Amino acid sequence: MSNPAPASNWLLEVGSHTEVGHVRERNEDSLKVDESLGLFVVADGMGGHNAGERASHLAVEELQAFVSSRLDGEVDPETLAAAFHRANAVIFRESLEQPERRGMGTTMTALLFRADVCWIGHVGDSRAWRFRDGVCKQLTEDHSVIGDQIRQGILTPEQALHHPMRSVLTRSLGSGAEVTVDVLQGGVQDGDLFILGTDGMTRVLDEAGIGQRAATAQDPGSLASDLVEFACTEDGTDNVTVIVVRCSAGR
Repeated sequence: MSNPAPASNWLLEVGSHTEVGHVRERNEDSLKVDESLGLFVVADGMGGHNAGERASHLAVEELQAFVSSRLDGEVDPETLAAAFHRANAVIFRESLEQPERRGMGTTMTALLFRADVCWIGHVGDSRAWRFRDGVCKQLTEDHSVIGDQIRQGILTPEQALHHPMRSVLTRSLGSGAEVTVDVLQGGVQDGDLFILGTDGMTRVLDEAGIGQRAATAQDPGSLASDLVEFACTEDGTDNVTVIVVRCSAGR
């Protein structure tokens, strides 16, 4: 069922799915689906023991709590950036206070709908895409060594898929006292599909592959499951998490 998001002019139909994969013992990914806030988040944690799992969980919970606390006031791109900074501070403080979690961190990509627009907040190499009029477009840029090399023309996206440094991040939540957050704003059209995914999916699926599956998907739930299951079948060495949001004309 499509449900109206109170903060948005759109009806949002949502599907999500996450799997641990075939190699990892724990799922260090976290996700948050809050249709009442028009907020959707994926995070991919890193760190020894259960630190990565803890970092990603803290990130999505702190982000949701911060955005929710601002509902009575104006929610804007600065609010989303501030929510990321809040999450970063909480993770970084805990990593300093608990030695067994020293060095923990996480990526995070968040989609927030307000009125007739959406905002995307982003740190790390989890990604956001938009599928519109048969075309899938990546909206975020990876904050990684390989991402930098692609933008500089040193590597092609195809070469990057199997590069040994593909998971080395240049930016993450919890790795320092401060973090730079990308916040993007875009319009929304009737029928748009927004897709959030952790890098367990992007190891095997590019824009074209995602677009092919989006074009034939029956609904967001089946698309989210299809993307995760395909990634696990083709690779499965990492956790995989996907959220799909379809927008249709609302009130």
